[in-house]
Amino acid sequence: QASVTVEGTTFDDTSAVAGQNLVLNGAGLRKKLFFRVYTAGLYLPAKAQTAEAVLSQTGAVRVRLILMRNVSAKTFVDGLKDNTPEKELAAINAEVTRLIAVMDKIGDVKTGDAVDFSFDGKDTSVTLNGNLVGNGIGGRALFNAVLRIWIGADAIDDTLKAGLLGQR
Repeated sequence: QASVTVEGTTFDDTSAVAGQNLVLNGAGLRKKLFFRVYTAGLYLPAKAQTAEAVLSQTGAVRVRLILMRNVSAKTFVDGLKDNTPEKELAAINAEVTRLIAVMDKIGDVKTGDAVDFSFDGKDTSVTLNGNLVGNGIGGRALFNAVLRIWIGADAIDDTLKAGLLGQR
């Protein structure tokens, strides 16, 4: 597996989280109407082509976003509630609140910025351009809720979902 280039953004074929080597599962473009918003790459311990297979993996995971326009960081968590059952959301409410606080701390992200959502096997962290913005945000249930923004049944962008799942 070589690196993948999407809309001029190259995603390396591997990434490391907490000393765990991950492979690029897939990458794609998030579009809203006719605007290119960001490219995204999904890194996993082992390749998976379904949301269920991704969500059932143990170990580290990373989603890297490269911005193609200026947006509010808070918009990244918009799809969270659409893809998480109410009962599950209630169970991780404090973690979701911490994640939103981290995104508020980031504020606006600019074209070219890189945002990483990483899970090291027990905790979720967020970095902006390689600088840690928040860590210890939440466990696997939170990270799976974050993943479902992009690969869930009501994913924010079906073409991006297919790309991240390596289906195209």
